[in-house]
Amino acid sequence: MGVSGTDSTTFSRELAALKRRGCAVLVVADRGHESTAACERLLGGVGLERRHVFLTTDASVDELLARRTAGTHERDPASLGVVDATGAIRTRSAAASTPAGNEPSPAIGAWYDAVDTLDDLTTLYALLEDHVRRVARDDADPGELRFCLDALDPFLDAVDPESLFRFVHLLTSTVREVDGMGHVHTTSDPRRDPLATLEPLFDATVHVDADTDGVRQRWELTDAGIETDWFPLD
Repeated sequence: MGVSGTDSTTFSRELAALKRRGCAVLVVADRGHESTAACERLLGGVGLERRHVFLTTDASVDELLARRTAGTHERDPASLGVVDATGAIRTRSAAASTPAGNEPSPAIGAWYDAVDTLDDLTTLYALLEDHVRRVARDDADPGELRFCLDALDPFLDAVDPESLFRFVHLLTSTVREVDGMGHVHTTSDPRRDPLATLEPLFDATVHVDADTDGVRQRWELTDAGIETDWFPLD
């Protein structure tokens, strides 16, 4: 696997165990190619059966669907759920950090919902829970359901820390209950509040960046006490 700084066999075994029992991963990366590459990997490799649920606050729906296995844009409610918060009311700082031109293409169907505010977390969680349980149903294999929140950062500005903690706790717990694998993107420093308070809710944190050799990753598996050195994201 190319992991240094820890036993690669132990790391692979612990990561496989997380996938089997359901887990949530915090992805720390700047927006751009590195973040997209990590997202595509966590959504599932080519040739694998995967079901996807997305909460988007940043990327367009079409962009997220392009990250799915083999770039399929299929919009089948049996394998896809999207909650679109790109048009939500934000604080000035969060709105300023959001790239222009992310308006989603028209979308109607059981797989799609949109919200116009970030601070109604009760409604937002209810929509996400419905999508997760509908897409997972009772026949999903461990790790088959993949969840993605493409940008946590707008919530850090728009929602009070206590409410956000409850929301992330409920969301990650729901993904684990269906033996799914969820990941949440952030550009913030996980060592600083409010993100430092949220990080323990995740089973692992993966840092992603690029050097002269390409995109690389570094993992921290919380319960196992494993921290890797940098190794290629390939």
